[in-house]
Amino acid sequence: MTWTLEGLFELRTVGELLKKLEFDYDRLRHSSVDTYIAFDFFVTAEHMLDWQYPGKANEARRAQEKQSEVLLQICSHIANGFKHFKVEAARHRSVTNSKVEGGAFDPSAFQNDAFDVGRLVVDLDGDAAVKYGPDIEVTDLAGKILSFWKSKIGP
Repeated sequence: MTWTLEGLFELRTVGELLKKLEFDYDRLRHSSVDTYIAFDFFVTAEHMLDWQYPGKANEARRAQEKQSEVLLQICSHIANGFKHFKVEAARHRSVTNSKVEGGAFDPSAFQNDAFDVGRLVVDLDGDAAVKYGPDIEVTDLAGKILSFWKSKIGP
């Protein structure tokens, strides 16, 4: 017997996945140097397109959407870097590096929104650098990606 899984637990629609993305973004804003939370956000964001246009029949549409939107290219590059450790696919040309920039205060002892506890930063290249500058803080990038998906899917 084959069981076809559509979604998982209460995550069954693209709107529900968008709620998860919002949840991950809120966690990231409150813990801006937490790589685990950044992983959750970018891997979820990378799969929004799969949930919006599911199945093999929509492969070309997903590829076209990704090719036409720099934010989706950056997100894909980061998510694949997280998932596969090393990004080797030639299509990934948006990100050159990621780093943790230390702050003046210990993030485990001080509030992220009140003290300089550091930040996660992504160095950009190509069209991404032209559009967003040579580097971008992860929370800023995540906010742009979330806004993009909210405009595509709705509130």
